[in-house]
Amino acid sequence: MTHPAKTGGVSRRTALTQLSAFTVLVSQGVTLSAAAAPGNKRLAVVLLRGGMDGLALTPPYGDKNYETVRGDLALKPANRTGGMLDLDGFFGLHPAAEGLMPFWTAGEMAVIPAAWTGYKGRSHFAAQDALETGRPNGGDGTGWLNRALSAMGGGGVAASPQLPLILRGPAQATTLGDDRIPYQTPGFFRKVQLLYGDDTLFGQMLVQGIRAREQIGAILSEEDMKSGRSARRAQNLVQAGAATGKLLASEDGPRVAVLEASGWDTHQNQGVEDGVLARRFAGLADGLAALAEELGPHWKQTAVLVMTEFGRTAKPNGTGGTDHGAAGTALLLGGGVKGGAIVGKWPGLAPEALVDGRDLAPSVDLRGVIKSVLTGHMGISASAVGSRVLPGSGSVPALPGLIA
Repeated sequence: MTHPAKTGGVSRRTALTQLSAFTVLVSQGVTLSAAAAPGNKRLAVVLLRGGMDGLALTPPYGDKNYETVRGDLALKPANRTGGMLDLDGFFGLHPAAEGLMPFWTAGEMAVIPAAWTGYKGRSHFAAQDALETGRPNGGDGTGWLNRALSAMGGGGVAASPQLPLILRGPAQATTLGDDRIPYQTPGFFRKVQLLYGDDTLFGQMLVQGIRAREQIGAILSEEDMKSGRSARRAQNLVQAGAATGKLLASEDGPRVAVLEASGWDTHQNQGVEDGVLARRFAGLADGLAALAEELGPHWKQTAVLVMTEFGRTAKPNGTGGTDHGAAGTALLLGGGVKGGAIVGKWPGLAPEALVDGRDLAPSVDLRGVIKSVLTGHMGISASAVGSRVLPGSGSVPALPGLIA
């Protein structure tokens, strides 16, 4: 049996294992990823994993079938104590998400209430693959945001147990650290460099990764690390949003970030004005507000795309929750966004309009939204987006009027 090469007590196998865990920055289902890209425009992508109930976040109370379809999950009218907040006379906003209202009022938030990925099934895994690869039937293991970074000439750094699929691909991507991982041991990276310094590919990637990690560590100060505001100790979306905003605001920091939040799979007891889903909405709204606050003047150069893999059933199930559905609600926020608008054609909640008699029908393909953001905001050419970032999406046009 051949023993693995060792340097200072670190084997190649150990080094690779530890490097593969270059980040474990997960706490209560929230993770952060950041990526460097040229230019001054900022982009944040927020992935709500589990299938968020869009009919609860932005209830279409003006639809004559709303109360009948939603039953016990229908929110109180806007003129009632604890009721929904009015957006445009037809759509409302869950009262727990009131932190989003300033964005709407300022014209910095667009609501896309019947959005989907093009995936027609009900599997979380397949639906999230479609969301992150930009391909309804899955892809080649690379994410659309990584391919966008390749088109822009940027690289990436992730803060999650594994690099999110949306950032996997040819563009360079590394991760940050955590106290529980052995690579925090002083001198670890020096030992790894001794092992792989002569390797043309891995040696270069290692150097790039260390530099990216050091840069992010410099932006997130020691005080941030200890106070829990950084992604390393993110307790919720508020702390993770603040850390993301600080990174994006730095002149030497990243320009593209990814936030992930799990816990949106509300099969039972999701609540109405209060409850588990309301708490999620409050965390989402406050997290986005914290992101904007830390960005400061750079918020005007920022677009934030909030997406989930699918929506929930229009009708409640028998346990006070909702099951996997079809279309869901997406949000687009930022100073670089033409907000204060509901985007797309509303398919309605009439029985004959529902998919399989149970789900909201889709009217907006998220790939069209992504195209608008990447071309209109990040400045990637339409040809590059169509051929490299979202191949196979030729029948899906960019959605007009989203970017300021």
